[in-house]
Amino acid sequence: MWTDEEFWIAYGFDREKMTADRVYRYNRGLMERKNLDGSWHEERGALCIFSGEDLDYDDITEEEANQISVKF
Repeated sequence: MWTDEEFWIAYGFDREKMTADRVYRYNRGLMERKNLDGSWHEERGALCIFSGEDLDYDDITEEEANQISVKF
């Protein structure tokens, strides 16, 4: 579940393998990208999602975001 203050998205998400090209989380104004090691880092450039520049992603849950292995 996500709100306007908090949500998670994945690009290239394979639900069967629980992998994705990229995973992002938004938390009260801060956009972060998941690293290969599972940690997160700030990714301000991903805020373009809000301006409609990018719509090719899957909405995911926090639980899925924590389980997914990222490829890049």
